[in-house]
Amino acid sequence: MNDALALAQKKIARLIARRYYSEYELRMKLKEFSSEVQEEAVAWAKEQGFIDDLRFCRAFVHDALLLNPQGKRLLTRNLAKKGIEGTVIEQVLQEEYPTELEVELAQKLAEKYSRRLKAGDERKHAKLYGYLLSRGFPENIVYLALKEVNLDTQKA
Repeated sequence: MNDALALAQKKIARLIARRYYSEYELRMKLKEFSSEVQEEAVAWAKEQGFIDDLRFCRAFVHDALLLNPQGKRLLTRNLAKKGIEGTVIEQVLQEEYPTELEVELAQKLAEKYSRRLKAGDERKHAKLYGYLLSRGFPENIVYLALKEVNLDTQKA
């Protein structure tokens, strides 16, 4: 078991060297090991500070907003898939992603996406609305964002 534990710890260290992982993701990566070895390896990783779901969640939100802007709904869904608890997600989104920022990002995305749509397209507004909804923005934020975007003067 000591050899298996050492291998599991080495695998965790190798994975963490590349990027942050949630506890759930690391457990999935350790499926090849027995549940006892998994538990000990995860406990060791927590002790070493390699696993911290709160830190992972903050980094994920920061990176997502910087590289791939999206609404709170989509962020929540993606974090839940990674095994982050709902209370942690709510806490981080409350701290890191105020409503004003969500409106601002929705406006920027709408402006960027509207440039790709044809100038004479009568369904431009509907397409933008659907696009922003698909990016995880709630309807009230989408409405506010589209109110600020001037669709008539956008180039083709």
